[in-house]
Amino acid sequence: MMTAQRREELKHYMLEYKNATVASMAEKFGVSGQTIRRDFKELEQEGFLLRSYGGAVVKDRKAVNVPNTVKSELLVDAKRIICKQAVRFISPNDCIFLDHSTTVLALCDEIANIPLTVVTNSHRVIGRLSGCSNIQLISTGGIFNNSLEGFFGLETVKYLQQHCVDKAFLSCRAIDLTRGLNDSDEKTADVRRNVIENSDSVYLLADHTKFGKSGFIATCEVEKLDYVITDEPVDDAWHKLFEKKKVGLLEGK
Repeated sequence: MMTAQRREELKHYMLEYKNATVASMAEKFGVSGQTIRRDFKELEQEGFLLRSYGGAVVKDRKAVNVPNTVKSELLVDAKRIICKQAVRFISPNDCIFLDHSTTVLALCDEIANIPLTVVTNSHRVIGRLSGCSNIQLISTGGIFNNSLEGFFGLETVKYLQQHCVDKAFLSCRAIDLTRGLNDSDEKTADVRRNVIENSDSVYLLADHTKFGKSGFIATCEVEKLDYVITDEPVDDAWHKLFEKKKVGLLEGK
């Protein structure tokens, strides 16, 4: 196994279990303890984890961007449930925005046969839909971020400010009862804020793990949304909030 692949799988493991020992990871990947210590050191320098005696723990994820290649392998069934609900709101010939999140990426499988115009800042959305002759693809342009696999920056924001879409489908790092939508960095929050302001309808696609959490950046208030779509039933507090703010809610299962 190549070093890069091992470190991606190590991140995946750490996201799920929050901590790991050098010995257990050396056994899991069939490498020496010294190799795992080097991996831990590299991931600590990235800001992903903190080394401890004999192992490591995941750093506070509020301000950490996990690579999309890792996130796309997490909660696959939850994303599928969410996107099968979300596609019900898409009509032929709609102009829609899809953000760079791995949750929204899963929506590509559901819309592949619908005639649409798709605006996106996601490199992977472009790759996934580029073979669909029924879909007109428009990239926002901007500065490419390798970890997030998307385009960001002034050019991206400028494009979004000058164009309006019928429906926007986006996700977030976390959603809090008082702070609303949260993200881990300003560039992501900037894109989402401008999409929200220039869309006729806004749909938040968020799995159950995002509720009741907080992120580094407050992106927008809940009332900016038209619908929230998730994979599992949420607590009564969320029902009351969405009813009060006149936000529709679709729950899976």
